[in-house]
Amino acid sequence: MNIAVSLQLGQAEPASQPLPGSCALARTEVFDDLRAAEPFWRSLERRPAWATPYQRYDLLAAWQQHVGARKGVTPCVVVGFGGDGEPLFLWPFGRRRVGPVTIAGFLGSKHACFNVGLWRRDAVGALTQTDIRAAFARMAASNEGVDLAVLLSQPLGWAGVANPFAFLRQQASAEDGTFLSIEAPVSGAAPAVAKGLSPQMQSRLRIKERKLGKLAGYRYIQATSAADIDRLLDAFLALKAVHMTTQGLPNVFAEPGVPEFLRAACHVRLPGGRPLIEIHALEGGGEVLALYGATADEHRFSAMFNTYTLSQNARHSPGLILARHMLAACVERGLQSFDIGVGRAHYKSFFCKESEPLFDTFLPLTARGAMAAPVFRGIFAAKRVIKAKPALWGTVQHLRRWRAR
Repeated sequence: MNIAVSLQLGQAEPASQPLPGSCALARTEVFDDLRAAEPFWRSLERRPAWATPYQRYDLLAAWQQHVGARKGVTPCVVVGFGGDGEPLFLWPFGRRRVGPVTIAGFLGSKHACFNVGLWRRDAVGALTQTDIRAAFARMAASNEGVDLAVLLSQPLGWAGVANPFAFLRQQASAEDGTFLSIEAPVSGAAPAVAKGLSPQMQSRLRIKERKLGKLAGYRYIQATSAADIDRLLDAFLALKAVHMTTQGLPNVFAEPGVPEFLRAACHVRLPGGRPLIEIHALEGGGEVLALYGATADEHRFSAMFNTYTLSQNARHSPGLILARHMLAACVERGLQSFDIGVGRAHYKSFFCKESEPLFDTFLPLTARGAMAAPVFRGIFAAKRVIKAKPALWGTVQHLRRWRAR
């Protein structure tokens, strides 16, 4: 394969000093089998690595097994090793063909909201641009090769650490994130909840919750037993299907393998005993009133999916009440930040007022990739423009409903 890394990975850069000892990049390997990469993945997770909760092995392995393989994605996991043989970083990529071009991107697709890869904490700020470019060149030359790296939904930083990929040519993602910082130290949940919600909204939600509290069996639940996980996940899938049908939109949660992926991930237990995907719900009156699925690490609680009842109880804002309970639980757990998903939605603004810009990278690795990169950049730039314009986005939603019908 024609490798054009020196031309297409960017302009010349300042000379970088070699890293001392075990932080120096000694070699890079590319794995097309997740099980072969698993020992190095687990090693980084145990440290723990600098990563988002969306880069865990169990989450992405479940996605690849049930969803990625069906979509024609082949693992392309890039691992960099230090001189001591220990992994310095791991990039959980997958490879697939788009027309004549082979692209690589983060595993997990739209189910992974924030992507940074996994990096050893003592190396994340020390690895040079030359090291990172060399690892991409190694990926381009491996096995079936890669023409273009398409790296989506990347935060500029995470947990106070700058993203090493941010030096590559970038453009704004189609949608940004928002979050709420949970200041420490705190005594109880009230300070963080007060920061997220105005006094007027807190008062309104207390009144609404008193009304919901009159329902038989009303409660906030964090599903821990297998029975509760299955019961609540079944309720989510059923409610989501009705919501999508009512709106005339295609149901992404009914796509092949997605229910199986979610169920498998919800049943995986992390070392501390919590589910890999946590299910938080409000129940009462014999129905699920609202539900969130989320993943979390020691830093961030991040929502992946949500739904709410279609009954008359929806007028009491069970989704906002549930988010308030989740935020209070995050304070008790000592987490540092909270988000309820990427994208624009009015309800998110009640809690998450801090902007989290996301960027995409379209990095050509061959001459073929260099021709394809401007096309990808144009498509994703257009998506951002459309989603930022209410009139244009409304037209797209109308066309989606027409197509679904």
